[in-house]
Amino acid sequence: MNNQTIVLPSARSIRNEQLKLEGENLFLAHFITMSDFISRLCIVKDFKILDEDSRVLLLLEASDFSDFKNLQIERNFFTFTKNSSYIFKFFQELSAELYDIKELENSDIYAEFAEHIAILQELHKRYEKLCSERKFLDKIFLPKLYTFNEEYAKSHEALELHVDGHLTNFEFELLHKCCEFCSVELIFSTSRFNSKMRVKFAELGIELEVGYRYKISLNEKKIVETKKIIHNKNIVADSFSEPILQAAFVKKKIYDFIKKGYKAENIALILPDEKFATVLGVFDEKSNFNFAMGEPFTNTQIYKKLNATCKYIEQDSKENYARLRREGDEFLIKLSAIYMGKSKDVDVLEFLKEYKESSSSKKEIKIFDEELYKFKNILPFMREMSVKSVINLFMQRLSKRTLDDVRGGKITVMGVLETRSVTFEAIIIVDFDDSNVPKKSDKDMFLNTQVREMANLPTMSDRENLQKHYYEMLINGSKEVAISFVKSKESAGSRFLKQLNIKENNQHNEQEYASLLFSRAGVNKQQEREISFDYSFRGKTLSATKLKTFLTCKRKYYYRYIMQLKNHEIPKDMPKEHEIGSDVHKALKELYTKKSSYESLEELRKDLHKEMSCASGESELEGYLMAVQERRMSVFVQNEIKRFAEGYVVLECEKSLSVEFGGMVLNGQIDRIDIKENELYVLDYKTGSYPIYTQKNFTEATDFQLEFYYLLASTLGQVKECGYYDLKESKIVTEPLLSEKLSILGSHVKDLLNIEHLNFSKCEDIKNCQFCEFKIICQRE
Repeated sequence: MNNQTIVLPSARSIRNEQLKLEGENLFLAHFITMSDFISRLCIVKDFKILDEDSRVLLLLEASDFSDFKNLQIERNFFTFTKNSSYIFKFFQELSAELYDIKELENSDIYAEFAEHIAILQELHKRYEKLCSERKFLDKIFLPKLYTFNEEYAKSHEALELHVDGHLTNFEFELLHKCCEFCSVELIFSTSRFNSKMRVKFAELGIELEVGYRYKISLNEKKIVETKKIIHNKNIVADSFSEPILQAAFVKKKIYDFIKKGYKAENIALILPDEKFATVLGVFDEKSNFNFAMGEPFTNTQIYKKLNATCKYIEQDSKENYARLRREGDEFLIKLSAIYMGKSKDVDVLEFLKEYKESSSSKKEIKIFDEELYKFKNILPFMREMSVKSVINLFMQRLSKRTLDDVRGGKITVMGVLETRSVTFEAIIIVDFDDSNVPKKSDKDMFLNTQVREMANLPTMSDRENLQKHYYEMLINGSKEVAISFVKSKESAGSRFLKQLNIKENNQHNEQEYASLLFSRAGVNKQQEREISFDYSFRGKTLSATKLKTFLTCKRKYYYRYIMQLKNHEIPKDMPKEHEIGSDVHKALKELYTKKSSYESLEELRKDLHKEMSCASGESELEGYLMAVQERRMSVFVQNEIKRFAEGYVVLECEKSLSVEFGGMVLNGQIDRIDIKENELYVLDYKTGSYPIYTQKNFTEATDFQLEFYYLLASTLGQVKECGYYDLKESKIVTEPLLSEKLSILGSHVKDLLNIEHLNFSKCEDIKNCQFCEFKIICQRE
């Protein structure tokens, strides 16, 4: 029977060890995590464990003294909740290293942090007093309060502890006590990056060299086994210009690894920035990945609906409205009624309970219920806060939760901390850049490196080196490694690559990698084939836009008028130029439908202002842009008064007409038709650009809008002139080549009527594709 107990850093490392032994006919050792092992070695009688919320509330109570404000942390519950983690991390660090906070001022030899240290000492004293009085156990006071559990230590014949990185002074203290009751052996690997641990062993008389895996007897203070660590040189590193291309890199490397014979379960993907898991999930069509960090609760329907409702209440924008419609708006009215009110005047819990009933997912409801149960304990401290702040705080808590990944993928995706004492045959690491490897710590908030060194507390450099140690052990424990990072103006490969003697490979084509993510094989086959069939224009009506589309690109004509494909535009709060133009058209139609001419400059200006205001949408930005356009039209108003004084009168606005021409029916809608002495003047409003043809290029014209308008208006009377009304410059630009272009138009119509079979080919001039809605389908982007 095996009486050995093996202590490992995490539950994942235990599962990894057990899988290695699966199927072997032997007595298994007892496995336990380091945190569980310590909790069983320590007994604290008559105290109950403090939950996270009560912990924050108790610290908030302890911070109620005048000098605390100098720490620059506000004491309102909402802000304090977010910042208390820095204080707890700092206190925990002191506790783990058995460092008395009262001695801290002795390490601050230049008194740079004297005020901060005094405040933290007072806060620590007050918090400890509250915990003691109320018999609450916070782990930061465990070294002071615990009684060593001798019976538990005696229950082990032999302890094998895998030290992957760093042992705190408190952990060392407990292990030394264990030596009195059982055999304690430490498994420890050395590298350039864990020199402080080697110093600790040297103080015990155990000298260790870099680059070895040791088994150390803590009882006898000697080395039992030594094994040289083989440095893995089978490493490739590639850089990419865009983060998303790393997802293609991952897919390619997994394919390569599988092809080489590695089993999927022996391949791991390491994410220094776990946010990249969301990107990977999008491209994991086959559910190959098993995300150790779980799936973010923010992706659940119950979270997204509440988030969408809150965003829309806070800002009525097109984007927020579209989000709300997508997620569901059934709680909009109810939440709007209470959102800006005080928490003390509203039963927020009742609302959240009712909201919860809208979800049908048991997994989502379970987590929602857990947070709701804990949340009710802190609600009394938020009575003066708005419902908006309370719900936002609740959503913050939900956003930190995850759902277990149950897709069953064989390739493990994990963060670097989870790799401790875990080995894989093939490793892929993405985002290996300076901002992620090593990750910067926030534990140095209250002290600088010099004070920490004097106090023998871990410095930022120590913590960064610890991360480097994890990466080096992970890399050397595998057979093959592939690394990627983003190389751009904002990002560069980690300097740690040089320390590992890893050079960029970059023997790849980014376009080929992109095709792995956005493969359009099925589409390519269809789009690249010739689209050709019998087609006739006989019996069809023709507009100027339809003709221009056909003359410019037959493939675009096919998509728009035969396939009837519509362009999908995501709602935006910033109005586009054509939207402002449409508003101006609408305003001028209303203006001249009500009155066909003006004599008074002031009256026209007043009526135009009224119609422009009515035509603009609800958006403040759209109103502003319309106001800018109105100011530009001050010259337009003056010109109009002169025009009306010369005898012109507005006859029609936005007039829809049709006419037969050359055997085909033409149709269109004319912006404005003026009349003077029984002659018609056709005007097309333009707030943007418009085509101008000359004697040199009119034979290549594709735009015949004014010619269409001439023919259409001729059904109402004699057309004297056609032109564009340039509203930016407030001038009329007449068509100088009307008769010549009418002749070309007639030729085009004749050609159209002769068509019986058509090849809908793509246009040759790529510049026509720049703003085309079909450029992606045509692969012209």
